[in-house]
Amino acid sequence: MRTIAISNNKGGVGKTTSTVNIAAALEILGKKILVIDIDHQAQTTYHFGLKPSELKYSIFEVLKGEFYYEDIIIHRNGIDILPAKTDLKDLDFLPFPAKEFLLKEALADAKDYDYVLIDCPPSLGILTYNALAYSQEIIIPLQLEFLPFHGMYNLFEGVQDKIRKHLNKKIRISGIIGTMYSAGKDINKEVLNETEARLPGLLFKTRIRKNDDLQAAPSWGKTIFEYKPDSKGAADYMNLAKEIVAAETE
Repeated sequence: MRTIAISNNKGGVGKTTSTVNIAAALEILGKKILVIDIDHQAQTTYHFGLKPSELKYSIFEVLKGEFYYEDIIIHRNGIDILPAKTDLKDLDFLPFPAKEFLLKEALADAKDYDYVLIDCPPSLGILTYNALAYSQEIIIPLQLEFLPFHGMYNLFEGVQDKIRKHLNKKIRISGIIGTMYSAGKDINKEVLNETEARLPGLLFKTRIRKNDDLQAAPSWGKTIFEYKPDSKGAADYMNLAKEIVAAETE
């Protein structure tokens, strides 16, 4: 079982889009998938067509120890989902010791999946720490622009300097996804070159091209494969998923 946090310190770079559509592509490839939404904005939950305000329970109740994770799983088109609600932001105020390990403890018995994908908030707070303490890998979506690059690089340095030392010594960054890519934009090429120079070998070969269908799919509560299976976005995320699977044998 591979546990992967989808994370970047910068918002709007394609974390949720990548989490949902990598999960959907892996399910199409025959993998058993669990998706965990650990962002209090609940964007992954929305993207799957679920309304957080209508959910009775979420991952927050699991972290508080009120339910087992199996009790709140939502089964959707072959993918298991642990949804989020806005009350997840209150985790900071709970009087629990070692709050950064609550997710790891709650999912200690989750062994039946090929992949667990976790959509993280755009910051290194307690929710992201929970994801990183539990995960074996981090995949970083990187919008190919100047400021997102620095958000990504700050996360990389944080993992190297602090996360491995204090939280999870075995975690590694297994890949960087170039998102919102336009072949004709010089800045995209410059950021790709800079990323390869500073972090050689981590960029996935697949680029997620800028695509209106990827932006529209969440408003319908659908993955790109449900919304427009013949789109560039679907082709890109399927190719990316195949790269991720191929890494199992490397």
